[in-house]
Formats: sequence, C-alpha cells, structure tokens
Amino acid sequence: MFLLDRLLIIVLLISICFSQGPTNGYGIGSLQQWSSASAGGNSSLGMIPSYRSHVSLSNPTTWSNLKFTFLSIGYNGFESTIKNNSKNGYSNLQSAQLIIPIKRKHALGVELHPYSYQKVDLLDSLNSELIIFGDSVSMAKEYKQAGGIMAFNLSAASLILPKTSIGVTFQLLFGSSRQSNNLNIDEIPYTLSSRLNFSGINALLFAEHKFNAINLYFKSKLSIKPLEALSTQLYPYFDENKNGYHDLVYDYLNPGYDFPEPNDVPSPSTKRLTDIHKPSSFGVGVSRIFLDRLQLSLELERNKDNSSFENEMPNSFNNRIINSDHFSLGLVWFPYEKSFQLFNNFTFRSGFSVNSYTLDEFNNVSLMRSDDKNNISEIGFSLGFGYKFKTVGNQIDFTYHSSLKDHSNSYIGEELFRGFQIGISIADIWFIKRRQR
Repeated sequence: MFLLDRLLIIVLLISICFSQGPTNGYGIGSLQQWSSASAGGNSSLGMIPSYRSHVSLSNPTTWSNLKFTFLSIGYNGFESTIKNNSKNGYSNLQSAQLIIPIKRKHALGVELHPYSYQKVDLLDSLNSELIIFGDSVSMAKEYKQAGGIMAFNLSAASLILPKTSIGVTFQLLFGSSRQSNNLNIDEIPYTLSSRLNFSGINALLFAEHKFNAINLYFKSKLSIKPLEALSTQLYPYFDENKNGYHDLVYDYLNPGYDFPEPNDVPSPSTKRLTDIHKPSSFGVGVSRIFLDRLQLSLELERNKDNSSFENEMPNSFNNRIINSDHFSLGLVWFPYEKSFQLFNNFTFRSGFSVNSYTLDEFNNVSLMRSDDKNNISEIGFSLGFGYKFKTVGNQIDFTYHSSLKDHSNSYIGEELFRGFQIGISIADIWFIKRRQR
C-alpha cells in the first residue's frame, strides 16, 4: 500500500505540472510514441528488448521469454515549451497490459492505451474592446479540444522455428473528442460545440530471428478498417453557467441559465467522416548483448498515412502528418537473472532518437490537400532505470525524456519537449491448475 500511495502522489503532481504540444492539433492528433516506461527509457520504438533481457512489453514475439504472467500499468506526463515561453501539456494513463506466456513457446496479451492525444487549449492574447450602446464590451477568442483516440490491443505470438518467432496484434481504435469555438463576450462564452466519435481497426505484424550474437526484429503496420468518425455539430449558445455544456443547470458562482435553452433549439446535425486515418509502416531493429548484460540496439521505422483526410474535421488546424521517419539508438544494462544483491537487480537505460515529420495542408482555393513546407525535425535523448524485486520479478521503472522539435519554417520555431514516465509490473503464477493436497 505504501508503494501505491507514493505512486498516486507522483501521478497527481504530474497531472498538475505537465501539458500538451502543438502537434496535438495536427490531423487526428499526436500519436503515442511509447506505451511503456521501459521502452521510453531506451528511446525504443518497441521492437527491441528494453524491459528485461530478450523481453519488450511492446513486442509479442519476446513475451514467451517471460517465466510468469505480468500485469503492467504505466503513467506519463509531458510538457511542451515554445520559444515565446508558452507552456502546454497533459498527463494520463500510458498503458494497462496483461501478458500471458505459455510453455516458453507462445504468448497472449491484451492492452489498453491512448492511440493519439488531442488536448488543445488556445486563447487569443489580443483581447479587444468594443463600445456598444455606450458600454465597453471586452471580447476574446478561445478554442478548446479535449479527448482523444484509445486503442485496445489483442496480441498473440508463437515460436515457429527454434530461432524464429512471429506475432500479430489486432488494434481496435475507439474514443471521442469534444471541440468548442468560443467568443468570450464580457467573459461569457458564446460557444459553437461539436463532438467526434471514432472507430477503426489496425493490424500489426512482428517477427524475430536470432543469430549467434545478434537478434533481428521486424514490425509492420496496416489498416484493416480505416479510422472514421461520427461528427455531431451542436447549436450555438451562450454558456451562462460556464460549465462547457448546453444544459439547464443554474450555477450560483456563475448566475444564469444557458441561452437559448436546449429545448428551444434544433436537434444536433450529424455526419460520418470516413478515411481520416489509414496508417502503414515498416520497421527493423537489431540488438546485441555484450558482457552478458549490456545491450546495444538500433531501430529504424517509416510511417505513412494513406488517408484522404476530409477537410471537414472540426478543428482550427489545417495540417496533418502524412509521413514520419524514426531512428533510435539505445543502451541498456540488464539485471542478473538470479541475484539477491540490491545493485544487481537494477536496470539502467539510455537512448538517443532522431525523428522527422512531413506535413500537408488543405488549400482553401483549390479545395485540395497539398504538401506543406513546414516540416518538423526532432532530436532527443532519454534516461531511465528500473528495479526488480520479489522472487517472481516484480518491477518498477522510471524514465525521463527530453527532445527539441524544430518548426523553423513556421511561426512556432523551436519547441522543447520534456516528459516523465513511471510503470509498475506485477508478476505471478496464474492460470495453472493447483495440485490438491
């Protein structure tokens, strides 16, 4: 209980201190880069073992190397700072995962984690005042977007040859986001709200092949059902009680009822937006272990979005990421398999990453999407450590990540991105029939 209490305090502090970056408003938002603190500490793309020797929590082909069933939970928090000293960010559940190894040859797993982050909160700093009927009226524009897309992963893997394993993950996408364009008149929002409800299916294929001293890893991703969304447009209203909803609630702190009342306006209009995200990717990784415990790894991955991406997506950004290339170099010092000494149960991780993103934008004149020259480049590093405890190998992991994104061809300029991740994994002997005494 003491450990869980400490973990809760850390998560609450992260929720207060961290916020989001501008790419949350591009396309369907900023895609999650890591689903575990162990992968983040190694700047790994998920293919290379980073949790334990020969084990990655993001690669099903490595799960058969686990001796016990593992339940893992992770939290993360990120902060984005732009050159004009504006700060934004978020913190939330990074992943919840259950891994079941079977006879050291097969493995099953389920996982729930964010797929993309879409939190945006923008306020026009150029407040203006108008004189209306002799009174001074202040006006300010505001845009808010909250929510995002979640992924539910169903994974299976098997050792098909003595040195070759394959795995597959079916990724069910779902979730919703809420957008609101506000014109604050004397601090009372005149709100135009909309909602998006998402659905889609992806498939991920994994392969691992072991040589004498080198392990090769492959990963491919494709869309089975491209992401689509049901868009619901609400009638505009004055949010007198300032609770962000069109309702009949009277708030004594913000006296008044929303106008017009919900019963006096037409029903919301709905439209289905199709083919808004259709990913494909291919990645390769290689790792080698030195001195029995030191692992050096290298990963490359190329991603592409093949969707048409309708221009009627209700957000205030006109860009999306259509291509991205990722490179990472990692170094991990694994713990001893069997040791009761304190220091021998620590894992130390470090990583270096280089990413590039290609954008496109919607042209209001030609009514078509075209390449955008405001591409993004990113360079970063990460440090992390983990501690293995108890006989079955429970583990807690911590990671710090920092990167610099260069939006040099746009008004954003440079963006400093920092994050903190924490994960805890509990192991046990489950799903085994006990002998009767």
